[in-house]
Amino acid sequence: MVDVPGHGKVMVDIAYGGAFYAFVTAEKLGLDICSAKTRDLVDAASAVTEAVKAQFKINHPDSEDLAFLYGTILTDGKDAYTKEPTTNICVFADEQVDRSPTGSGVTARIALQYHKGLLELNQTRAFKSSATGSVFTGKAVRELL
Repeated sequence: MVDVPGHGKVMVDIAYGGAFYAFVTAEKLGLDICSAKTRDLVDAASAVTEAVKAQFKINHPDSEDLAFLYGTILTDGKDAYTKEPTTNICVFADEQVDRSPTGSGVTARIALQYHKGLLELNQTRAFKSSATGSVFTGKAVRELL
């Protein structure tokens, strides 16, 4: 749980896929990922990023240089496997919006969904950018211990 100014206590997942991201369902912040204004999504995601940075220390097992939150990815909350794409928007660095679903973000989201038992190994999932509609696919291929 993270105390996000203007939004209260919000459940946030943090996952790594080449960079660390905070994941939040946009609905938990009072927004619809598909119809909200981009500026509103950016403001909400930035508030989450700043709250996580202030309230949690992120550790990377191999490199302290990678132990930081790169951004927040707001999702449509459709994390359980389906053949339909799940939609997200990635807000990173200095409030930049990725036009794509975000490669490292998709990788982190796949790892998170696999960890939660929502995705099986070799089960391909589609991820759609709410900013442009572009779609990436990905799958977990093996478990690392």
